[in-house]
Amino acid sequence: MNSLSGIIKYLILILIIMPVLSCCRKNAPQREQEVITRPTVVKLVSPEPNKVIHCGDSVRIAYTLNQQEIKIDSIAVFDGKRHSLSKAGDPGEIYWHSDESKMGQNTLRVQVFFNDSLNESHNLNLIILSDIIPRNYGYRVINNYPHDDQAYTQGLVFDGGWLYESTGLEGKSTVRIVDISTGKPHKMMPLAPQYFGEGIALFNDQIYQITYKSKVGFVYDKNTLSLIRSFDYQIREGWGLATDGKNLIMSDGSSQLFFIEPEYFTQVDQIRVFDNTGMIDSLNEIEYINGKILANVYGKSFIVIVDPATGKVLGKADFKDLIPKGFENDYGRVLNGIAYNPLTGHLYITGKNWPVLYEIVLDPTI
Repeated sequence: MNSLSGIIKYLILILIIMPVLSCCRKNAPQREQEVITRPTVVKLVSPEPNKVIHCGDSVRIAYTLNQQEIKIDSIAVFDGKRHSLSKAGDPGEIYWHSDESKMGQNTLRVQVFFNDSLNESHNLNLIILSDIIPRNYGYRVINNYPHDDQAYTQGLVFDGGWLYESTGLEGKSTVRIVDISTGKPHKMMPLAPQYFGEGIALFNDQIYQITYKSKVGFVYDKNTLSLIRSFDYQIREGWGLATDGKNLIMSDGSSQLFFIEPEYFTQVDQIRVFDNTGMIDSLNEIEYINGKILANVYGKSFIVIVDPATGKVLGKADFKDLIPKGFENDYGRVLNGIAYNPLTGHLYITGKNWPVLYEIVLDPTI
C-alpha cells in the first residue's frame, strides 16, 4: 500500500514538473540557425562603377573567377526587366550594347549560372548620355498679347481659343480661363491659401492641377472650373504637368519626368533628361507636342525638346530676347509657360509676372 502511494506521488510530481520544463524550453533563447553562404565565385573587373558612356556605345563586361574549380555554364545580362543577351560557357567577357537604353543612371544585372544549377548576380551601374547633339531651333514672333503681370505663371494650356493658366504662391494661387486678346481671366478659381499652385494639364475635358509641396492635386470642370475632386500623389514636389493623351507627365524640379496614370495616380514610368554633355536639371513647366516634350528649365532662357521614350534632348530654343527688360536674372520673373495651338502649330510663351504673352512659331517646326 505504501509502495503504491509512493508511485502515485511520484507520477503526480512528474506531471507538475513537465509543463514547467516545457515552458522553460520555450522561453530559453533559441540557437540561431547557421546560414551557410557560398563564397562569391565571380568578380567583375570591367567596366569601373558609374562609367559614363553615350547611348549606342558597347560596354565590355569582363570578370575573373575566384574559384577555378567551379565551372560556369552561362552568363546573362539584364537591363532592368529586359533580358539583353546571354552567352553559353565561360567567355571571360561579354559585350553589352546601350542603343535601347534610357538616359541617366542604368543598373545592369549580370547573372552567372554554374553547372551545379546555382547562380549569382552582380549589379553594374552605368551613366548614359545622349548620342544626339541637340538641334538649335530659331523662332519667329507672330504676335504678342497682354498678360497679367500679377500672375505667377506655373502652367499654361491652349484649347478651343482659350488659354488655361495656373498661378502659384501661397494665398495667390489660382486656376483660370484667360481671354488671350486681353490677358484678363474669363473665369478664375482660387486655391485654398495653404496651397501653392503648380502645373496644369487638360485630360478628357478636365483640368488637372498639381501643387508644389502638398502632394495634392485637383481636378476641375473644363468649362466652369468647379472642383470635381482632389487626388494624392507620391512625387516629392509638383512643378510642371502635361499629358500624352494616355498618362499625365509630371516634373519635380529635377532631371526626372514621371508618367502617372490618371485614374489612381500611380507612377507607371519615368525618364531622366540628358543631352550629349550631361544631365538637364530643374525641369519646370512642360508641354507634350507631336510626340515630344517641351520643358522650361527653371532660371534659364531656353526650353528643351525631349524624347519621352528615352529622355534624350533632341533640341533647344533660346528665348533670351523675349525676356522683358529688367527681368534678367530675376528668379521671381523667369521664363515659364508653354502652350500649343494644334490648328496653327504656334506656341504661346510667357513667364512669371510677365506683362506679355508671345505667339511664336519654331523654325523649323517640331
